Amino acid sequence: MRRVLAAALAVLATGLLLAAAPGGEAPRDRPLPPLAADGPLRVALLGTSLSARYDWPARLGARLTACLGRPVMVEVVARPGAHSGWGVAQVGRVAALRPDLVLIEFAINDADLRDGRSLAQAGAAHRAIVAGLRAQRPGAAIALMTMSPAQGPRGWMRPRLGAHLAQYRDLAAALDLGLVDLTPRWRALPRAARGLKADGLHPEPGVAAAVILPVLARAIATATGAPGATGATCAGPAPS
Repeated sequence: MRRVLAAALAVLATGLLLAAAPGGEAPRDRPLPPLAADGPLRVALLGTSLSARYDWPARLGARLTACLGRPVMVEVVARPGAHSGWGVAQVGRVAALRPDLVLIEFAINDADLRDGRSLAQAGAAHRAIVAGLRAQRPGAAIALMTMSPAQGPRGWMRPRLGAHLAQYRDLAAALDLGLVDLTPRWRALPRAARGLKADGLHPEPGVAAAVILPVLARAIATATGAPGATGATCAGPAPS
């Protein structure tokens, strides 16, 4: 019993230290693989409640359709509480959407001590997802996304979230994937402005859109070779 209590206290202490750590790291984005310059563009999101419960995917499609002058469809294959093991089982479902780009985000739930995945399990699952997508949907661009941080009790239950995020950066380099590194951008905001007051895990929709849309729209537009090479036009205000 004492050992269990000591382990629980150690986890709590680690979580508190991580939650209090300042967000001084710089984003480590990797460019998205090239996308077709014209015709309809299909984007699939594979992940957690951070994708499933929000309107930012629909707003991303609307923004890109308007600024690129071509149809952009964003489909979401995501589930609250899902980890990368669930993601492996969804590869066929994602491939059936015939996406040109697949965005993957599972780190937040892989890091959960209660029902997540070890670093080794998460790494193996992500490799399986990528291999499956490349086999079933050859030519599709694939990118990983780091998302919003966690704080309070939800953060304490994810003491190794930083390690899972670092593994995303390593996997993106090792597997030649794109990387949209949003977590440092969230941590650059004052703690009170991160939109995490409700439960410490799910950001307010307005904050999520404000952080995600400019970065992701710019990355996708740049990958299509949109005029202005940086995709600056697509990184403007989100459509209402």
